[in-house]
Amino acid sequence: MKIANPLYTFVLALLFSLPGQAAINGVETGAAQLKEVPTTYLLEGVVEATQKSTISAQTSGVIKEVHFDVNDFVRKGQLVVLIDDTQQRADLRQAEAALNEAHARQQEAKLEYERVLKVYQRKVVPKSSLDKASAALKSAQARVQSARAAVAKAREQLAYTRVRAPYSGILVERHVEPGEAVSIGSPLVAGISLEKLRVVTHVPQSLIREVRDQKRAIVVTEDSEIVSDKMTFFPFADVRSHSFVLRVELPEGDHDLLPGMFVKVAMEVGRQNKVVIPFSAVAFRGEVTGVYVLEDQKLHFRHVRLGRRLPDNEVVVVSGLRAGELVVTDPVAAAIIIKQEQAEE
Repeated sequence: MKIANPLYTFVLALLFSLPGQAAINGVETGAAQLKEVPTTYLLEGVVEATQKSTISAQTSGVIKEVHFDVNDFVRKGQLVVLIDDTQQRADLRQAEAALNEAHARQQEAKLEYERVLKVYQRKVVPKSSLDKASAALKSAQARVQSARAAVAKAREQLAYTRVRAPYSGILVERHVEPGEAVSIGSPLVAGISLEKLRVVTHVPQSLIREVRDQKRAIVVTEDSEIVSDKMTFFPFADVRSHSFVLRVELPEGDHDLLPGMFVKVAMEVGRQNKVVIPFSAVAFRGEVTGVYVLEDQKLHFRHVRLGRRLPDNEVVVVSGLRAGELVVTDPVAAAIIIKQEQAEE
C-alpha cells in the first residue's frame, strides 16, 4: 500500500476549501455554457496617426540649433528648431524706431492743430488753415497705426525664429541641420502624435450593410481589445477590390500601439449561440491548447480550438467541447492531480 504524497493531500484540501462552484473529485469545475455572442468578421487593419504634420519655416534665416532628432519624444510647446534671429531683431528695432518717430510726428501735428484751432476761433486765419492742420493730424495718426502694425509684424517674425512643437509626439523626419539657410516655406521637421490614433481597414462589399448597421468595431491587439463606435466610411468602393475604406478612431489613451502596426479589426455582423467557458480554464501546453474535462469522476485533457476572447474573462470554444460539459477552472491543479494519480497506479 502506497502512502499518499503530502503535496497531493495539500492540493486536494486546498481545492475542496475554495469558494464558488462545486468541487468534484477535489477540483473546482464549471460547465461550458451556450451563450449568445456577437458574430464577428476579422479584417486586416493598419494603425496610423491622426495628427501628422510637417513644420515649415515661417521666416528666413540660418539654422542655429536643432534640439531633437528622429524618434525623439517631444512635448507640446518645447523648442525644436532655433533660427538665427540677427536680422529679425534688427528689423524689430527699426520698426520700433519708426513707431517712436510716428508718435513724435503725431504729437507735433496735434499741437499744431490745437494752435490753429484757437486762432481760427478768434477768426484770425481762414477755414482752409484749420482743414490743413486737421488733415496733417489725421495723416500722423495713420502713420502711427502703420508703424504699430510694422512692429507687430517684426515681433511675429522674431517669434518665428523659435520653432516649437504644436503637440506632443514623436519626431519622424528631420529636414535641416545647423548652418543651413532656410526661407519661408522650407520644411524643418515632421512629427506624429501618439495621443490620437486610428485604424484603417477595408470592408468587403458583402458586409458593408451589416457593418454600417452595427456601427461598432473592435480592434484586437495581442493583449487586449479596444472597442470604438467612432467610424468613418468612405462613400465609394475601390474599383478593383470592390471594398470600402473604413477608419476606426481609437479612444485617447495608451494602447501600446504605434503607427504602421498591423492589427485585427473585428466587425460585428450579427449574433449566434456559441459554447463559452472561463478563460482561466484554458491550459496552454506549448503549441497545444486544451482544457481538463471531468468525465465519470475522472480528469481528462482535451484539445480545443478557441475563438475570440470575450469580456468578463470568457472565451468562445469553436470545437472540442459541448455545452454542459464540466471543465476544470484551475488547469495547474488538475495537472498536479493527474500526475499524482498516475504515480500511484
